[in-house]
Amino acid sequence: MTSKAIRKKVIEYLNHAEDNVVEAVYKLLKIYEDGEGESKMSAEQKSVIEERSVQYRQGKLKTDAWSEVKKRTRSK
Repeated sequence: MTSKAIRKKVIEYLNHAEDNVVEAVYKLLKIYEDGEGESKMSAEQKSVIEERSVQYRQGKLKTDAWSEVKKRTRSK
């Protein structure tokens, strides 16, 4: 996926996301900005994220809807 396509998807997603998701994305961007564009992640962390991304795209990673996660965590 191109950077342009990713930007479009992120903007579309954020326009409909819950406030807590928007806040989390903002905090991630702020960390990046405060580091003058340098990543705060180690090579190992980047590798884990990339591997999970590949698994997700291949349908091999189990995911849950946010509403289901909230139900599980709030019922305990």
